Amino acid sequence: MSTAANPYIITVDDEEDLREPVAAYLREQGLEVDEAGGGAELDQILAQRTPALVVLDVTMPVEDGFSIARRLRASHPTIGIIMLTARRDVIDRVVGLELGADDYIMKPFEPRELLARIRSVARRLSDAPAVANDDADAAEEAPTDTGDYHQEFWVPTSRGQIRVPVDTIEWIEAAKDYALLHTAERSHMIRVTMSALERGLDPAQMIRVHRSAFVRPKSVLQINSIGRHMALVLRSGATVRVGPRHWDEVRHRLKN
Repeated sequence: MSTAANPYIITVDDEEDLREPVAAYLREQGLEVDEAGGGAELDQILAQRTPALVVLDVTMPVEDGFSIARRLRASHPTIGIIMLTARRDVIDRVVGLELGADDYIMKPFEPRELLARIRSVARRLSDAPAVANDDADAAEEAPTDTGDYHQEFWVPTSRGQIRVPVDTIEWIEAAKDYALLHTAERSHMIRVTMSALERGLDPAQMIRVHRSAFVRPKSVLQINSIGRHMALVLRSGATVRVGPRHWDEVRHRLKN
């Protein structure tokens, strides 16, 4: 029986050597898993049964994950989507989230991390009330702060708004008019400019570490310095590069 803790899922990846071991691990953990090598195979499975969630690789030869995610979100709006990507550019992750993905994981990853993300997304989907699309669109204009600095962000989704308190965010990655809010459990995309983040984030809570990144000091486990490069290792396992102009401030803040 499919539940929020052990949902029925479909993994979509053209590389069998990567897809099959992951699927086997998830089955060992109690999940019911079907596998597809691409969009056409996924469509065949969907014609027979609707999953709670699809784990979708981005880079595939015939139809990439972005295209499949777009079709999937249009035809099955209640299905969860987790995207797997080896791409490092923030804009690729923003595109995936904007197309309707509920979360993404960077390759290479630990199967345990994927399992945790699957269960987290499945729980959120089972708890979230259904809302009309116009309500979700209107949510983009919702206020994002209470007071002089942001205390929380309200993230619009096809299922309504998700409240993300600032004190749960490990780090923020910005690109043009978008930003990714990274918590320990997942990432959220919002429409916001860098200047708005600069004005709205409390420097005591989030420090600027790069021209396009902010980090919560309490989320930092260690500083790695290799030659002329510096990076912060966070509690979630993420690594965030520090820009040279921010080295002194970061060292000073993290010593206190």
